[in-house]
Amino acid sequence: MVALGAFVLTGCGGGGGGGGGNSGLSLSVTPLNVAVSATTAQPAPSASVQASVSGQQQSQQVYLAGKYSTNGIQSVSLGGSTSPVTVTITFKSPASLGSGTYTDTLQLSGCYDQACTQQVANSPQTVRVQYTVTGSVVKLTALSPSSAVATGAAFTLTATGSNFTAQSVVQWNGSARSTTYVSATQLSAQITAADIAAPGTASVNVLDPVNGSSNTLTFTIQPAMLTLNTLSPTSVAVGGPGFMLTVLGAGFSSSSIVQWNGAARPTTYLTTNELIAQIAAADIAAVGSASVTVQDSTSAVGTTAPQTLTIVPVSKDATAFQMNPAHTGAVTFASVSFPTSPTWSVDVGGTPSYALIVSGKVYVTVAIAGGSSQLLALDQATGATAWGPVVLSGAANAAYDSQTLFVISAPFSTAATIEALDPNSGQLLWSALLTGTYGYSSAVTAANGVVFSAGYAFDQKTGATVWQIGAAGGDSTPAVTADGMYLTYPCTTIDYRPATGETIWSNNTGCSGGGGGTPVVANQLLYAPNGFGTYNGSIFNAETGALAGSYVSDNPGAFTASTGYFLQSGTLRGVTLSNNTVIWSFAGDGMLVTSPIAVNQYVLVGSSSGNLYALDGATGSQVWQVTLGAGLPPGAGWGAGLPLSGLAAGDGLLVVPNGTKVTAYTLSANP
Repeated sequence: MVALGAFVLTGCGGGGGGGGGNSGLSLSVTPLNVAVSATTAQPAPSASVQASVSGQQQSQQVYLAGKYSTNGIQSVSLGGSTSPVTVTITFKSPASLGSGTYTDTLQLSGCYDQACTQQVANSPQTVRVQYTVTGSVVKLTALSPSSAVATGAAFTLTATGSNFTAQSVVQWNGSARSTTYVSATQLSAQITAADIAAPGTASVNVLDPVNGSSNTLTFTIQPAMLTLNTLSPTSVAVGGPGFMLTVLGAGFSSSSIVQWNGAARPTTYLTTNELIAQIAAADIAAVGSASVTVQDSTSAVGTTAPQTLTIVPVSKDATAFQMNPAHTGAVTFASVSFPTSPTWSVDVGGTPSYALIVSGKVYVTVAIAGGSSQLLALDQATGATAWGPVVLSGAANAAYDSQTLFVISAPFSTAATIEALDPNSGQLLWSALLTGTYGYSSAVTAANGVVFSAGYAFDQKTGATVWQIGAAGGDSTPAVTADGMYLTYPCTTIDYRPATGETIWSNNTGCSGGGGGTPVVANQLLYAPNGFGTYNGSIFNAETGALAGSYVSDNPGAFTASTGYFLQSGTLRGVTLSNNTVIWSFAGDGMLVTSPIAVNQYVLVGSSSGNLYALDGATGSQVWQVTLGAGLPPGAGWGAGLPLSGLAAGDGLLVVPNGTKVTAYTLSANP
């Protein structure tokens, strides 16, 4: 028994006769039986009794003393110093006691003295206390489903049992999941894809603040069946460099090996859904196709069904800014000769962009009065309008891939839009809004079934979002290769995996600011305008991000296998790439402004005065010159946003924007 110290009770009643002798006082305690209960999930309860002394005169002091057992009682305290007084009983934590019935007694006495040698009438009085602790009454009997395949989608889990309440929560490995109360026997919980990302098991229980925690059931996460779903890229140009092949599927493990025509290739395991395989240049040395499979000795499947990667001839089309998705500004025809006069010249009623030249048509976006644009399709042979104009809201540029035309239009004050059109008719196929953008200034690049803009990737067939990243916008149009999508901003260069948007590598030199520039990938090197206020920048290994040097240029250059052509302070220079040596310079009329382009062994460049030059790429000697009726627009240097413009050559045709005209020259009748 624990003694309860003597507490003074001061009388507050009216003064009668009798002179304060030790007689006539009586103790009363109510109730004399106390019963409480709690579950093991609840906090410790408390109870109280009232003790009073009758017959006490004003200012007369009486002492209240007592003792109690501690089977279930934690402590006893008195509140107040005048009769009647509240005696509070605090019980021990239910969880610390466990299930059971705990009985105690609380004995209280009223005393005339502090030592309690003289007690008032009816002392002591005994309060009998019963404290019942019950275990959890929540029962979990079934889960539906009771298993799922690893790497699957999020789903709703139904928990069946008894004694659920509206406060009941389903727990997954001890962590609460969003739970909906259906009834006292059913709950539904939202299980995320991350919860079943890897094979194994999960412990599921129900926690209720009143009824405690239920028993635990096991949810099984089964290994995904070994499956190969997609490849990225799905096609590559013959004779290109080696590349990293992204393989997407299910059921991959660290034992998974990518096979190329049945032969293993160096493979990196990333996740159960993604592998990366190193494909050598020798693997794509000839036009044809390759059968790609995944083999895994730990899987019952063994080897997946194949996917086909196509090795295609090098394109002679102009399908993007600087003619191709990597923006190299180079194309090779079967032969080249320079004409004495244009094949055709068309006034398009506004300022034309770079041209796309593919499948017998020339596509240009045109900036018109009021800040809007239009899209035109011209016949490649005659310049006659094939279809259009299609009116676009805001500045615009276009790209082409897989027999589909893609155009981005960006009003200054509202969100930009990417549209897919039938290249033969201009019919709209789908439209995607770049929500949250305004003043957007990145053009589009399309390659390998995906259309890219800064921060966005959309499926070319459906317009569905493939991925989206935070660094959306900026004056950087993506450069895209078989295994990289590159963006450059002031001091920042990033290489993203085209299929997934994962960052492969990034480089930051420490500064900050707005703007940016369009990068170029040539000969497995990335030319990144990562400075501020100038297109000059750094050269990186495109695969690893290792710094390889620096370059100087007013705008994107043009590149062959051995030579780079850079406009530097208005002078065009040929530079040997192996040692960064200038081999020739050409100033022209002193007003050169366009990005150069390389066609076979020649390099072409235009001036703001309307002159267009062709030079021998090896010597810089002028081999051709024409004067157009208006100046050529400047190349897309640092901070250049929509609309981008420039020279373009494809399908044997050279297309030159000048003033409000588009002028075409035939360079090769059989490219």
